[in-house]
Amino acid sequence: MFQDSRWVGGTWDLKQFQKDGVTHWDSVIDAEVRRRKWLEDNPESSSNEEPVLFDTSIIPWWAWMKRFHLPEAELLNGRAAMVGFFMAYFVDSLTGVGLVDQMGNFFCKTLLFVAVAGVLLIRKNEDIETLKKLVEESTFYDKQWQASWQDENSSSSKDS
Repeated sequence: MFQDSRWVGGTWDLKQFQKDGVTHWDSVIDAEVRRRKWLEDNPESSSNEEPVLFDTSIIPWWAWMKRFHLPEAELLNGRAAMVGFFMAYFVDSLTGVGLVDQMGNFFCKTLLFVAVAGVLLIRKNEDIETLKKLVEESTFYDKQWQASWQDENSSSSKDS
């Protein structure tokens, strides 16, 4: 059974997470993450004798944003800035069009769009594999459809 002195009556005792009279939400999130990891590794059946009453909605939305979304946004913004700088330098070297003049050039705007789309779609290396699987899955049914017509056409040509 999960054991933590701050887990009382099926929920987190928020008074035990207070520092200077204010609840330290990052500590609550850390404790809940550890509890869920423990439950993944040690599944236990639920019972009415000891129900889980904790609801993640008691943690304010801004605590979740600060904890999980802002670091991801910083990572994406940093990558976008690096890719953008490289693309501007690359286009300048390739075409001789300076950074300011690139804003009015269709080719440069297209490269900017491709760079931003790439940063948004490929956040981690695993995303490349996910996109490959998505492409395979999207073409799978088309391949099946084509194969069904090929079988029908080949059997009708044999009958003739």
